[in-house]
Amino acid sequence: MAEVEIPVYSYAELKKITNGFGAENFMGKTFSSNSLLYRGEIVDKESNLVQKVIVEMRKNEKDYDLKVWQTQLNALKDPTISSHPNVVKLQGYCNSACDLGLVYDCHALGTLHSLIFDESFSWSMRMKVALQLARVLQFLHSQEKPLILLNFEPRSILVDMDFNPLIFGFGLASGGVLGILDHTVLSLIFLSHPQVYLDPEYTLCGITIGPWCDVFSFGTLLLAMITKSHDPEVGEIIARSKYSFLQRFYGINFTKFIVLKNFWKDGKYHIRDSAAVTKLAVRCVKSCLTVVPKYHERPGMSEAVSILECLRVVKKLGLHCSSLA
Repeated sequence: MAEVEIPVYSYAELKKITNGFGAENFMGKTFSSNSLLYRGEIVDKESNLVQKVIVEMRKNEKDYDLKVWQTQLNALKDPTISSHPNVVKLQGYCNSACDLGLVYDCHALGTLHSLIFDESFSWSMRMKVALQLARVLQFLHSQEKPLILLNFEPRSILVDMDFNPLIFGFGLASGGVLGILDHTVLSLIFLSHPQVYLDPEYTLCGITIGPWCDVFSFGTLLLAMITKSHDPEVGEIIARSKYSFLQRFYGINFTKFIVLKNFWKDGKYHIRDSAAVTKLAVRCVKSCLTVVPKYHERPGMSEAVSILECLRVVKKLGLHCSSLA
C-alpha cells in the first residue's frame, strides 16, 4: 500500500476551519503531548458539502514539540497503521514556524476523557469501547516489529457518534515503523506532566519499553471507565490493587463495589461481566518490578481481547467476532 498524499493547511486555514479556534469548538487538552483539540468544519467549494473534522494544535516552542508532532504525523501517514478502523484518519496537517497542526476526519461525540462521567455512556457502550481499544492495541503489538504507544490515555482517544473509539496519540510511540523513541523526549515530557496512565515502573525505574507498558495503560483506562473515575481516583484504586494479597483482594472487591454502585440500574449490566472486567483491569496494572521483571504476569492484549469477547453484553451486541487478525 502506498502513502496517500495528505493536504497541507496554513495556520490561517485551520483558524477558519475552527471559527478562530473559538471557545465553542474547544474540546480539551491532551495531557501528555500538551496539545489542544478543536472541532471544525471543512466546506467543499464545489459541492458545498460540510465535512466534520477535529483539529489538534500545539505550539512549536520546546525541543520535543516538533519531534512529538512529527512522530504522530509519520504514524498516521503509515498505510498499515492507518488501515485499522480504530485509528483516526488523517485529513491534513500544518507545519508553520510557531504552530503545528493535525486535522482528523472525525465527527466525534468527544474524547473518551470527556465521556467517562456522562450518564448516556452506558455499560454496553463502555464495553464496546473497551473491546475495540483492546483490539487496536493487539493489532499494534502483533506487528513484526511491535509498536508501543506509551501515550494511551483517554484524552488522546476520540469517540465517534456510534461510540467507536479512534486513537490518535502516537506522538510518544516507540518501535514498529517509527523506530526507537528518544528517551530524553519522554523524560522531558513526563517530568513536567506526570500522569497516572503511564506505567510508573518505566518512569520511575526505567524498565524496558514493551507491550506491558501499554497493558498497564489499558488497565488504568479500563478502571476509569468502569468506576467513572478521573486521574486521582484511578490512582487510588490502582494503589489498592497492589503489593500484598489482602490489598489485592480488597482492591478488587472495592472496585467491584464502585462498579455495582454506578451501573446496577443499567439494563445491560451483569455482575459476572463486572467481575471479569474488574479482574482483568487489576491484572493489567499489576506490578511486575522484581529483580527479574515479571512482565508475563500482566496479560497480553490477545488475552484481554479474549476475555472481553466472552462478556455477555459483548455477545448480545454481536461484537465478539472480528474480521481483523
